[in-house]
Amino acid sequence: MRATRATRALAALYEARPDAALSEPEVETALAMAGAPINKVTVYRMLDRFATAGLLHKQVDAARVTRYARAPQGEEGAAPRFECDDCHRQFRLSQDSAKVQTALKQVLQALATAGHESLAVDIAVHGRCADCAHPSESAAA
Repeated sequence: MRATRATRALAALYEARPDAALSEPEVETALAMAGAPINKVTVYRMLDRFATAGLLHKQVDAARVTRYARAPQGEEGAAPRFECDDCHRQFRLSQDSAKVQTALKQVLQALATAGHESLAVDIAVHGRCADCAHPSESAAA
């Protein structure tokens, strides 16, 4: 992948917001606000290239919106996430990640033992985030 102004801007966006799961329009807006306006087609192509290269993880949320988040690196493995059913924000779940990673590795190993290949695990927990579930408490904080 060439280190163009656009690819550097996209990498910087996700470096600054490592837990963000952004849709294409959100990425396009964030890049424009950062002083790197890039057209929609180029943003889609870059997001797809970053996902193909394993730098971003592509997922479809409950509203059928494709979102891109930083791909887990190294020992992090698959990162389960919480998705709010009201506002559709996503949060990476990191508590007890060692236990979750062990469980995910066991699932992948069982599938590989059964002869399956190119395995990936994508876990999403759905509910209402604290801001949506308790809006008066969020406003007071």
